[in-house]
Order: sequence, then structure tokens, then C-alpha cells
Amino acid sequence: MAIDPDYDGYWKEIITTLFEDFVQYFLPDVYQEADFSQPPVFLEQELQKLIADKRKKGKIFNDKLVRIILKDGSQQWLLIHIEVQSYAEADFVERMFSYFYRIYDKYGSQITAIAIYTDDRKDITDTFSYQLFGTEVTYRFNAFSVQQFDEKELLASDNPFALALLAGKYHLRTHQDAEKRYSFKRKLVTLAWEKNYDRTKVVALLRFVHLIISLPETLETQFEQEFVKRLINEQEMELTKSQKRIAHTVYEAVYGESLESGTGK
Repeated sequence: MAIDPDYDGYWKEIITTLFEDFVQYFLPDVYQEADFSQPPVFLEQELQKLIADKRKKGKIFNDKLVRIILKDGSQQWLLIHIEVQSYAEADFVERMFSYFYRIYDKYGSQITAIAIYTDDRKDITDTFSYQLFGTEVTYRFNAFSVQQFDEKELLASDNPFALALLAGKYHLRTHQDAEKRYSFKRKLVTLAWEKNYDRTKVVALLRFVHLIISLPETLETQFEQEFVKRLINEQEMELTKSQKRIAHTVYEAVYGESLESGTGK
């Protein structure tokens, strides 16, 4: 039986790997105040303890909680609660509020929350409201949808998360068109090279693209044989030894084997 792709998990993986770029793209005000000379601390295990309840019903936790240090000298922690939603949940905004007050009660620190909707919804929700006999609560969080971003602006951006968003848009656009998906995958791989990102970013992006823009087996084999190997081989004549190692590392990150041992899938 086929296993459903873990699209939320793919997003969480690239957010973790390229966290500073993520903050710069989605939370520029936070980025200006953050001290990234001190590594962020990911608190997934702590978050799981806080939110373990019946609503999760045994599902894998993909929610993220990150602690970063600010530049203001106060050593104050900023807790960033991140959600990635690939499908609609009726109680999602209530759950966001629940997470907020549980985190606040536990840490008593500043919190900012962000939700990224990676499905094809046009409208996004960013507010939980409660009213009863004169008691009122309104909780608003940062919210973005893959669909709201303009493709031309994403192509023009040098932030790697622009390319990740573009991959998300292409994923939604090509559910029923494998040939178009193949074309978009080629485009995204080329863009990752042309942006001249460092090794970590290239590997993370190509792994993400490979997982999000999945292809039928025959097209995946074609993609490997006609494009990936050709792309690497064509560039090796002009690449430095270090860049060649990057190219081979990229291939291994995507296909799980070295370029020399690859036999085609």
C-alpha cells in the first residue's frame, strides 16, 4: 500500500535547515532584531508535551517551536510557533490560540506565531475570536498562503524560500499533469543552480524540490538520466573542485547514492 507523502513534514524540514532565511523572508521585523550568531533552539519535544491532547489523535507532530535570542541585550527569548497547513481543519484557529496560551503559560515569554497554508485555498484565516457575556478574546497571528505570492516576484527574489514557495505553487498547479510537473521540476533545479546559493542551501532546496515535485517512476528516471546527470556533467568542466563536490553531494542528497554508483531508477 502506497504511503501518502508527508508534505507538511517536507516544509518543516526545509524550515529547520534554512531557518534564518525563513525568518528573513516571512518575518523581516523579527529578522532585524534577532541575533543569529547564537544558534536557534528547536523545541519540538517540549511543544509535544504542551499540546499532547485528543485533537491530535496519534498523528505525527509537525508543529515547530523555536527559541531565538534578540539583539537588545536583554537576553529575552522570542518563541516562534510555526504551523504548516496542507489541508483545511475546522478548528485550526482555535488550536493556534490553544498553543499560544499553553506556550505562554509554560515560558512566560514573548511569542509570535506564523501559519503557512500550503494547499490551494484562496482565503486565509488568521484570527480566533471568543465572546461570552462580556468576556472577549481576539487572537491574531501571522498567516501566509502559497497561493498569495506572485510568481514573478518569487523568481526575482534571492531568498531560497522564494524558490521553495515557487515549488509549492507548481506542486498545486500540476496535480493532474505529469509532463508539466516534469518541466517545472527542471526549471526549479536550474534556478537553484543559477542563484549561486551555498552548498547547504542548494542541497536543502533540491531535496525539497525532489520531494514536493514528485514524478511517476518513468518520468523520474527520465529526469535523472536526461537532466540531473547532464546538468552536473556539463558544468564540471568549469567548476572548481569544491563546486564539483557540491554537485555530487546534491545528487546524493536527492537520490540517496553517489553519482558514480547511480545506475538509474
